[in-house]
Amino acid sequence: MSSPDSTKKRRIAVGNVGGGSGDDNGLDDGITMSTILAKLNDMQNEMNGMKSRLSRVDELEEKCQLKEDKCTTLETKCNAFEKKCANLDTRCESLQRSVQILSKESKWEYSAPPIPDSHWHGLPEEDIGGMKRLLRLIKGYTGAFRGGRWSDGEQVDKICLGQESPDNVEIDMLHHDDVLLPHWEEFANALQLHNVNDSKLSIANIQLTSEVLDLLAPALKGKAFTGYLFERNGFANNEGTKFITECIKQNNELQHLGWINNQIDNTKDAMLLVDAIVNHPSIDSVRIESCLGGEHINSYVVVCPLFASDRTWERIDIESNDIRTRGDTAIPDYIASNPPLKILYLANNNLNDDDVALIARALKQNKNLKQIRLGDNDFTDIGYNALCNVFFDFTSLNSISDSNHTCEIEDISFDRIRYIPDRIENSTFRPPKETRAQKIYQLLSERNTEGSNVQHLNTEFEDEDEDSLKLVPKVLAAIQHYHDATKKSGGFVSFDRINPLSIMYEVLRGWKMPEL
Repeated sequence: MSSPDSTKKRRIAVGNVGGGSGDDNGLDDGITMSTILAKLNDMQNEMNGMKSRLSRVDELEEKCQLKEDKCTTLETKCNAFEKKCANLDTRCESLQRSVQILSKESKWEYSAPPIPDSHWHGLPEEDIGGMKRLLRLIKGYTGAFRGGRWSDGEQVDKICLGQESPDNVEIDMLHHDDVLLPHWEEFANALQLHNVNDSKLSIANIQLTSEVLDLLAPALKGKAFTGYLFERNGFANNEGTKFITECIKQNNELQHLGWINNQIDNTKDAMLLVDAIVNHPSIDSVRIESCLGGEHINSYVVVCPLFASDRTWERIDIESNDIRTRGDTAIPDYIASNPPLKILYLANNNLNDDDVALIARALKQNKNLKQIRLGDNDFTDIGYNALCNVFFDFTSLNSISDSNHTCEIEDISFDRIRYIPDRIENSTFRPPKETRAQKIYQLLSERNTEGSNVQHLNTEFEDEDEDSLKLVPKVLAAIQHYHDATKKSGGFVSFDRINPLSIMYEVLRGWKMPEL
């Protein structure tokens, strides 16, 4: 029999299970309600402190963002000032060279010795004539720069040495002769003193050696030419690429650049040239033709920055450069974005059916492009069909209306795919609305010769049966409207003889007459 003391001890033991005393609603002696409230209060204070600190962090972050924006603005201004300073330095160097030239001359006279005809003995007659013509031009421009005008009083607005090649016609290049160097020096000195204003420089089919470049490069530095055209100039190694890249960087007024048939030997030099073009402040017309083919250069990688940049281009001409996209879509993506670009020449490359199909799809969305060249590429009838459907989708009245009426495709005939007599081609000389009207009337006329207008109208407007009666007067009015638009703009020949009354009679005889 247990004693009262042992029972009491057992109660105490039971009450102390878990280390508590059993007081305060069963809470342990070390964790009372007041302790919990105190801890909660501490946690609340800590949270308030954290909120306060977070608020200060937000304020600091906002201040940092403002300072960062100011730094970005200042950096932009600094870059602009750096460019202005560089431009001023270039102009100062140019003026300094002009002063040096003038300081050596008390009275200027053309001092390069004449070249006797006997010097050219043994050259082909065409080359002799070309050399003499070049010398006359050098002397003429030199006198004009020194006096400010040609002998007939006209202002010099384009400097053209050599003969530019017409399309698909190659002209023999005039090879350098050291006897020309004194004449090139006279020309360069006069050009140095010439105040260029909205002028263009073209040097075509003339070999430019390092000695000639050493004379021309300083004279061109800082000159405000709006256009450069260098064509088939026979540069040694990569001297030509370095020369034109420096010329681009040192002329902020440049708008048009032509670099044609001057082979670039490696991707690095080509990328430097394109980078100078993309980062130039005012160039909007680019011609890089017959320059980028070969084993050691990736033509497509070189030209892609032109399409990836945010620049506003007027013309991009990259014909004859062995361009292969290998499935990349930079060019059609650019076209589909409907940029302000007016002219795009891609002929004589290695574009395939997939490339042309993507370009065709992009042209459906483009309303700004005025001219495109795609001939002499590696696409088949599949590619031709894709293009044809962009410009002449005769599936229905709606599809021909939604075709591209803006862009003129210059070097492709679609007759090999689908012969359409007197096909209406897009033209830069005709407003797109008139072209659209002519195409629609042409389709109506074609169907009239087959007697199929009613059949097509029933098919094309079958989803609008409830409102189709309302369409009848609109269709009849449209026939006359599109005929009048065709007559106004010159129209086609054979379908012009189909009177709109003939089409109206066909439609009225069989379309919706019972309902009417």
